[in-house]
Amino acid sequence: MIIIYVSLSKYQNWSSTKSYIFLSVFSIMPSSNITDYIGSEMFDSPKLCSVWYDGAIRVVLNSMTDMTCNLGGGNEKMHLLKHATVVAVSSNYVSKVVGLVSLSLASIVIDETIGLIKRYFWQNYVTELEVSNSDKCYHWLLQWISKYNEHLLHFSVTTVCRNTESGHATSKFDYEPSSGEHMFKYKGHTIRVKRDRSSMLSSEYGSRPYETLNLSIWGRNRQVLNEILEEARLYAMSVMELGTTLMVPSYDTWHNFGEPRIPRPLSSVILDEGVIENILKDIHDFVDDQSWYLERGIPYRRGYLLYGPPGCGKTSMIMALAGEIKYNLCVLSLNDSKMSDDQLIQLMGEVPSKSFVLLEDIDAMFANRDGKTVIEGSTKVTLSGLLNALDGVVSSEGRILFMTTNYVDRLDSALIRSGRVDYKQYIGTCSDYQLSQMFIRFRPEGTIDDKSRFVKDVRKYSKPVVPSHLQEFFLLHRHKELNYVFEHINDLWQNVQDIQLTE
Repeated sequence: MIIIYVSLSKYQNWSSTKSYIFLSVFSIMPSSNITDYIGSEMFDSPKLCSVWYDGAIRVVLNSMTDMTCNLGGGNEKMHLLKHATVVAVSSNYVSKVVGLVSLSLASIVIDETIGLIKRYFWQNYVTELEVSNSDKCYHWLLQWISKYNEHLLHFSVTTVCRNTESGHATSKFDYEPSSGEHMFKYKGHTIRVKRDRSSMLSSEYGSRPYETLNLSIWGRNRQVLNEILEEARLYAMSVMELGTTLMVPSYDTWHNFGEPRIPRPLSSVILDEGVIENILKDIHDFVDDQSWYLERGIPYRRGYLLYGPPGCGKTSMIMALAGEIKYNLCVLSLNDSKMSDDQLIQLMGEVPSKSFVLLEDIDAMFANRDGKTVIEGSTKVTLSGLLNALDGVVSSEGRILFMTTNYVDRLDSALIRSGRVDYKQYIGTCSDYQLSQMFIRFRPEGTIDDKSRFVKDVRKYSKPVVPSHLQEFFLLHRHKELNYVFEHINDLWQNVQDIQLTE
């Protein structure tokens, strides 16, 4: 009887994987001597032969991953090495086993040869484009592929929910190519798409999924892939122009938040006469004067500070301005406990083009130069870190920043100095002009006399009126007669705390 012991061991380096297969033939000794035999040096050093080859081993033997043998007259057990195979055969089967190994080696050689040929043609006759999910183009390509290749059979779905201004909830499904390989036709060319999201990317800001999108085409002309990129970009831009895109931080970059919002008409935000018009003109002047800034070596950035009591329309005006000039709105919360100075600087240095950056309620973060927050430990951002992010060497060019505050007197002077804040505007409680314009907007059936009466009746109470409260008042009584509205003007101040005015 012959025992054929097959041991597979591997070592790896960066260039290849090598495998050794050792076949050792041993004569069976008396059972009383088996223990000594197995423990001998002969067992650890196979004698018969070794074969070195590239690739994976395909030796088809009687596989047993965990073999148990009786040793001697006792019940001692010995578990052979994992992935080892022990086959008991008679000596005349040795040639058959060797032949089987030879066939396996021949199969491996053929596979390796085919692999070399495929790699050669892939490297020399296939044009490939790789985009990672850290690049904006990644999401553009996914949108474009999903839109123009609806026949793809393998896809993933995302449910998008949103509330309309009327208060109704809507939802829809967004489809994207799933992980794996896909094929589609583009202008007569077969495009192979491979989406891989099997790894994680770690940085000082945390870990996030790392995904890649590979587009490949037969031939050595990259023009087709360039055309796909351009079409994807134009399609993404057209989608953004349908509404105002909100963007929020995602690790160290910006990420779209939901679907583009329907642009809010500028006329729907009623502020004191000339306020919106003057800010809009200033923004247009800034956008048109890029070369003027560059010629004089002035940083091409613009900062606006809107201050005043809450509910007076600061954020609403910013949303309407973004919709008016077709800009995105990047919303940045410094209260995020995960936000750090380095991350803030990174985000401010990568603000997408044609975007407003909004820092709301900046007074809730920093009261003075010591950089301490109102809620101790609520954020890692310091005042010096914020100042560097606003106008440091890495701050993006062409950026338009809006900061809002309810208490301008609490802000450090360094934060709102010229160069960081170029335009300051007080947004306060309703003037007579606002009262009359909001009355016309919500009660268009009223006459000029009704408008004047409404303003006079409100002023009889000698109380300030916040635009948000006035809008709520009109919504509450939208189905009532005008006389009822006049009789219940006092409802404007129900459950309203005293308003602190700061100008």
